Amino acid sequence: MDLPIGEEIARRRKQRGITQQELAVFMNVSKASVSKWETGQSYPDITSLPLLAAYFDCSVDELLILDSQLSPKEIQRIYQLLKDAFQTKTSTEVLALAQSFTKRYYSCYPFLLQMGSFYLNHWDLLPDVPVGSIPEGQTYENALMEAKKNTYLKEAETLYQRIMDQGDSELAQQAKQIDAYCLLMRNKPEEVLAILGTKTHSFLPSEPLIAAAFQQNNQLQQAEIVTQSAIYQYLIIFMSLLTNYLAMLTQDEEQLEKTYARGLALSESFHLAELHPISVLNFLAAGMVSFAALGKEDLLADALEKYVKTIATTPEEIVLKGDDYFNSIDEWISELELGSQIPRNSGSVKKQFIELAQLTPLFEPYQEKPPFKELFQRLSKLAEQASNSQRSDSHG
Repeated sequence: MDLPIGEEIARRRKQRGITQQELAVFMNVSKASVSKWETGQSYPDITSLPLLAAYFDCSVDELLILDSQLSPKEIQRIYQLLKDAFQTKTSTEVLALAQSFTKRYYSCYPFLLQMGSFYLNHWDLLPDVPVGSIPEGQTYENALMEAKKNTYLKEAETLYQRIMDQGDSELAQQAKQIDAYCLLMRNKPEEVLAILGTKTHSFLPSEPLIAAAFQQNNQLQQAEIVTQSAIYQYLIIFMSLLTNYLAMLTQDEEQLEKTYARGLALSESFHLAELHPISVLNFLAAGMVSFAALGKEDLLADALEKYVKTIATTPEEIVLKGDDYFNSIDEWISELELGSQIPRNSGSVKKQFIELAQLTPLFEPYQEKPPFKELFQRLSKLAEQASNSQRSDSHG
């Protein structure tokens, strides 16, 4: 179920004998906003909850009327509220709210898994932390970002460790894998290998067996959902593997070009630019870096053109979804830990991809050369549009 805060606001307002207009004036919002809260059409901004609680002389927990365990929908809603808070509130306020929720639901392990992901995906947006000595040749800004990354990823690792110590086996396995990713981001390869091992193990995916069982039971719709959702997931994983492989191949130009060509073919075959643009942008970015490093201008121009086009056609609100091929996965997506939302705000994701192309030093020698100049000009226009959109959202 969704958060029941609207019903609780209405109950407490009526109990105190005040009108929606009076509450709206106190909260500095419109009467229509209060009405939408109470009918469940929208939710108060997450940083407004303490003010609402103070007005009704209760705690935030009492206002939310949630127990120590959250449903998947409630986890999705809290994550979305925290993610949206970056648009209107300070990073310090967002961090305080994240810590408050984590403390409140410290025994809800699925929620802790997502809060770890919150730190993992938003560490750069959280408050600055003290910087120790700055390594020679490194700027203060770089040292600050490194300090922030280490600080907040350690927070995530603490949550993952709690899940591994206390959670169920499936959840613990997920936590272990994401914990290894955090360690990799913090340049701790030996710890990653200690957690995950050093070899690829053979495995038999369970999805084909589950689908076959549904099929034998004449439950064809369920069989199709399982099969499609498995293909969808393995497709995204495969693109991620190809992306990582591209970054390894600057010493093997022939294999690099083959990998790029096959990744493009896979992407185009499944219409990934529309289905999951982030996986395509990551793949193209890896190709661009490798081609720039090797001076392969034709391939760099090809990758950059596709990169700019993908950014331009990516919607302002990126959501996980099916298409006319993956036409049976919407229900499966809705049951994911975060539902159809992506872990990070869509505007921030697009901005990051634009800045990656604009600020990567390897691309600087090409920015004034044709056909690159026109492509970088298009990127600048996209950056301006993204900034205008973010400003509009923050004032909406």
